[in-house]
Amino acid sequence: MVTFAQLRHAAFEPLDRAGDTWNSVSGHVEQVGAQVRSGILQPLTGAGPYAFSPAGHRPWSGAAADEAAREIGLLAEELSAFHYEALAVTAALRRAKSSFAEAGQHLLRAIADAEALGATVAEDGTVTLPALPAEERNDPDAIAYRQRRWTELNGCVDAMRKAVAAATEADATAAAALRAVNPDEVNPATRSNAVAGARADVMGAVGMPKGREDVPAWWATVDPAVRAELMRMDPTGLVDAGVLDPTYRWSAPNDGAGPFKVREPGMEELRIAAMAQGLAAGGTFSGQEDAARHMQHYLDGSGRPLTVDVDRMLRDDPSFRTHIEGMLARNDATWRNTALDAYRKAGGAPVAVPVETDRNRTNDYTFDQSTQSNWFTAVGSQACVVSGLVTVAPGPDGNPTVSMQYQVNVWDRYNWDKDKSTDIAGMNITDQDMAKLHQSGLAQEYDIRGRSATSTRTVGDGAPLVPAGAGTRPAGQDGTLADPGRQPR
Repeated sequence: MVTFAQLRHAAFEPLDRAGDTWNSVSGHVEQVGAQVRSGILQPLTGAGPYAFSPAGHRPWSGAAADEAAREIGLLAEELSAFHYEALAVTAALRRAKSSFAEAGQHLLRAIADAEALGATVAEDGTVTLPALPAEERNDPDAIAYRQRRWTELNGCVDAMRKAVAAATEADATAAAALRAVNPDEVNPATRSNAVAGARADVMGAVGMPKGREDVPAWWATVDPAVRAELMRMDPTGLVDAGVLDPTYRWSAPNDGAGPFKVREPGMEELRIAAMAQGLAAGGTFSGQEDAARHMQHYLDGSGRPLTVDVDRMLRDDPSFRTHIEGMLARNDATWRNTALDAYRKAGGAPVAVPVETDRNRTNDYTFDQSTQSNWFTAVGSQACVVSGLVTVAPGPDGNPTVSMQYQVNVWDRYNWDKDKSTDIAGMNITDQDMAKLHQSGLAQEYDIRGRSATSTRTVGDGAPLVPAGAGTRPAGQDGTLADPGRQPR
């Protein structure tokens, strides 16, 4: 159990140094293992690019050769397993350091808050206030003021208690992860699944959260070299879990039409609702299926978020692609330098660094009504963030290569603002009229969100963005209101 005094005075630099050491060990062992496989085992068996004879023709055969190949193969497997176990130690130490440091910051902040209230915090965590002067002990105002201070101090004490508890939990988690790293389990001669078990230890040590919304913040705390190895181990699973998602959390910029269903609908609202239903159907047949679908979702009144097909947005609108290309280009140099710095610190081992564009209004995108009437009417303007992972690895010539996996994230609120109007199917629809449906419960505003499929690019090469897919709807998706060509995400 971590004590109050231990956390209060803890220094975490030794954990950083230990993590660096184990990370270096992991990288060196991986290099030795690669040399054993490519420089000894493959030439010996005639299976590798540097074999002494053509593939399939072993330069040395017989019982001794078979035994040598078996023993060297086991050695290569053992080195691979040890590489993963050393990486698991690195991950456990990095995770522990991050958790301890966070708990320590919370504790010191709570102590500072308590001291600002005039309290003294002892080494064991006991909090005391100076005794009231004799002349104030019967003063109701002084007594009331002191009680208010104690109420505030109780909040500080609770924060201190939670910080120590968090550090204790982090200590137990690190201990469990390190106990799972068993040297006896890296011997493939006695354990046939040694490499798979060592990989599982790495995944256990990093402690990926179950909820997708928690993954980006956790991913940012993982060691860059560990990230790269995890992506090599399970790229599809990690992307599906949300490691490319942004840490940014979007919220609607305004209240739109205000509270939902604040009055009963009257004849005017029923008339507007009937007109809107007709527009939704008409929009489908005039090629504005997304506009119709979004209108219909508003009229359905559930208020549930709606997912849009960002890949199709990119295919439909060249200007949107250009906008995203500009966001990438403006960040290329910074992202490249950050990743190369992590690569140097890792001693040349592959690293992966999460990145995302700043969330600001200059990165918002508004569809052109004259060329993109469907998306303009369906969305109008949307917030955009590009997020992903920049990976640096040694290239064939020994120089580092810098690549990026990324996705385009968009958000909007389907709502109706004052003093605006929109032309739909030749009719001018005022926001004020549409807002009445939300206010009377005949429709409900909702959030729009979406993310593109994963794309890959070389950082800094200036290659144009190529949206996922071929640019046509799959068979069976005819663009009707029921299924307007969107792929579920």
